[in-house]
Amino acid sequence: MTDMAQSHYQLGMNYFLGKGVEKSFSAAMKWFRLAAQHRHPKAIFMLGRMYDKGTGTAENPAEAAKYYLNSAELGYVRAQNVIGQSYMKGRGVPADYDQALHWFRKAAEQNYSDAQYNLGLMYAKGHGVPKDFIEAKRWWGMAAEQGNPKVQFTLGHMYLVGKGVKKNYSKALQWLRQAAEQGLPTAQFHLGMMYARGNGVLQSYTEARQWLQKAAEQNYLEAIYNLGKLLSSSSEEVRDPTSAVVLLKQAATRGHQRSQVLLGQHFVKGIGTAQDYQLAYHWWMEAANAGNADAQYNLGIMYLNGKGVEKDSLEGKKWLTNAADQGHTKAQYCLGVMYSTGKGVPQDMDEAFRWKEAAEFWESL
Repeated sequence: MTDMAQSHYQLGMNYFLGKGVEKSFSAAMKWFRLAAQHRHPKAIFMLGRMYDKGTGTAENPAEAAKYYLNSAELGYVRAQNVIGQSYMKGRGVPADYDQALHWFRKAAEQNYSDAQYNLGLMYAKGHGVPKDFIEAKRWWGMAAEQGNPKVQFTLGHMYLVGKGVKKNYSKALQWLRQAAEQGLPTAQFHLGMMYARGNGVLQSYTEARQWLQKAAEQNYLEAIYNLGKLLSSSSEEVRDPTSAVVLLKQAATRGHQRSQVLLGQHFVKGIGTAQDYQLAYHWWMEAANAGNADAQYNLGIMYLNGKGVEKDSLEGKKWLTNAADQGHTKAQYCLGVMYSTGKGVPQDMDEAFRWKEAAEFWESL
């Protein structure tokens, strides 16, 4: 590789990034090609990336894979990891776990953390090798020690749930915090939930709010919902129902069913917002139509009581039955009472007993 090739590559990067010149992908590609003629591995890799992403040219995964492989064979560690991913996913090349392992291992042995993560993933999933969580953890440990937040999260989550390792909240906290402090929203969310639940830490709603807020600000949907839930119902130190409603609306609008259910409850009770049965009905219907049993139960009760809707026992029974069929015990007990008393349905003691038994069965699980 010559100094001229390096100059061509650097010019290509300047045009690619718009650094000191007006951004131009066509000019970037021209300079990368000139550098690639001199077997510059990074320039060859960048040509692969441009074909892979369709940047300045038509997307062409097969052409991208050729460049990635060429760069990898020249020893560029980043290309070795990416061609490994191509073989693992079958993108631009036929899926081939042996080739994926070969390239991941080559890069991992050069201490490239992304490749160490991917190699660990192959062992964790048993792709091309016998499933081996100990070996997966060994490679992930190497990557995590280098500060790779994705791997730190993976290790932290393993220790949090006890997958492939013995559950260890102390180690979970260590790795999740390191990933969270680097801004990884999934780690911030799980760290926040540890504080909210008091799992391996002294329960702190203030600390939980802090970490959930960071993840929510990155649009992490579960964090938005759980932060809304935290502000809805927890201790006075963080309780803020008005902000909870704002957050729950964000998540509900994106189709998050539990947010739709909780938002409906806010509208029914007038907590953090004006009481509005119509809006409660709207959000519960959204979730109920998507199959959420809690929303189906709530709609059933609305129809039975005639609150926010015209009283309709048949419609109430329909929604309660939908919920009950999913194992919703309150809906099952409610149906049992309806059949035993003959309220809204013909009295039927056999049917009443069936729903009571179903409720007791689900409660015992």
